Amino acid sequence: MVNLSGTFRKMVVEKTGRYRTGLFILVLGLLSLSGSLILAYLDFTGTWTGGTWKSDIISVLTEPRDDQPISLGVGLRLVHYLIAGLALTFLGGGLTISAMRIMPLIEEVTITLMCTSCKNRWNESIARTSLESMGYPRVKSLSRRRCSKCGRFIRPRIVAVEGELTREAQKAS
Repeated sequence: MVNLSGTFRKMVVEKTGRYRTGLFILVLGLLSLSGSLILAYLDFTGTWTGGTWKSDIISVLTEPRDDQPISLGVGLRLVHYLIAGLALTFLGGGLTISAMRIMPLIEEVTITLMCTSCKNRWNESIARTSLESMGYPRVKSLSRRRCSKCGRFIRPRIVAVEGELTREAQKAS
């Protein structure tokens, strides 16, 4: 669970097939990317081919490897594995993220409160379940709190609730 802007949210996997495929492609991409970088480093230091240090890493990545099994007989070089690894990593990550959705666990509403003494108005955020459990719309006042304008302890009145119409519209459909 992640706390974003005061609301508890949970990541939910909606499309499990897409999620699994994305993870598989992501792992393949990371393996190709890390494998090509490790082989390039080993060749750069001279431990892969048994030679000396090379001059630069770019020449190691673009060096033809026709005599090595890594070329697969079609002339593949380490730079091809590096580019394929990057592409597969981005594709797999995109598929994995697109299969998930953030779902709020606590639905919050914004209420407008009014001081019964000085008529000052302010907005507060409250969980919809708390609002319903206190008996709203029958009960239109909250527990005691201090007004920021006049400084008195009051039971503020609920003047407006944002999102009432959207909840009723969802129940109707």
